[in-house]
Amino acid sequence: MKLVFAALTLVVISGVFCLETRADVSYADIFLAGKGYKPVEDPWPMKSDVASCPENILDNQPYKEWCTKNFKNGDQIYEAYKEIAFDIDYRAEPEKTDYWQTPVETRQKKQGDCEDSVFLFFSKLSELDIDGDLVWGWVVDKNNSIAFAHVWYQLFDKHGRQYIVEGFSKEWNGIIPSEMISDKEERVPTLILRHNQVNHIVGEVTPHNIHKNLEDFQETLEDRLFPWGLYMNNTTIIKEIFYKLQDMFSRYREQAHQFF
Repeated sequence: MKLVFAALTLVVISGVFCLETRADVSYADIFLAGKGYKPVEDPWPMKSDVASCPENILDNQPYKEWCTKNFKNGDQIYEAYKEIAFDIDYRAEPEKTDYWQTPVETRQKKQGDCEDSVFLFFSKLSELDIDGDLVWGWVVDKNNSIAFAHVWYQLFDKHGRQYIVEGFSKEWNGIIPSEMISDKEERVPTLILRHNQVNHIVGEVTPHNIHKNLEDFQETLEDRLFPWGLYMNNTTIIKEIFYKLQDMFSRYREQAHQFF
């Protein structure tokens, strides 16, 4: 527990939101290899066959049907997940760097880290009514009590069952029921933004009104912020997240207008 607390304190001071233990090793590499959740069988006999498939036939119709059956706007969720799982490679940022790529930049580079994957996934669904959240928080490995700072997307199916969406898996195992990973890890959110509130919240927060917006935001979402007392009166991380979100979305709007 002391190890986890030390890691938490470090992140509060440094403002780093996606800490990885080794360069170019993603959460998917650490936790999902050969695991995850496959509600349908892969249409290929071996994983190596997936990598060799031309892009136009890299598809999994049974998995698409599973998404459609279980999630509202499941077709679009399937397509968004397919891109972050198969088309984007994980790349850790240089030390002391925390640049949040826009979805356009991630798609062009075909690489990124955890928040880049989440933003790309969100961008393909942003105009849809999706029951989901963008989450900044911690993944605690129960085997060794080490905490990883992480950004992920959580999704709820038509019956309210919670799933964790992870990119970079290179497999169809990255939409995982939360209860299936609870024996190996604990996820502790420090900030949750509802899918349908992201554009509205980011659009309203400016350098001139961020203090007022944070006060309103904390009042309306008090139960969903800062589950640890360590964060209770510390808005530094939240301010930094909002500033970075605003900058990223501003660049994204310009790029979307330019390229599309």
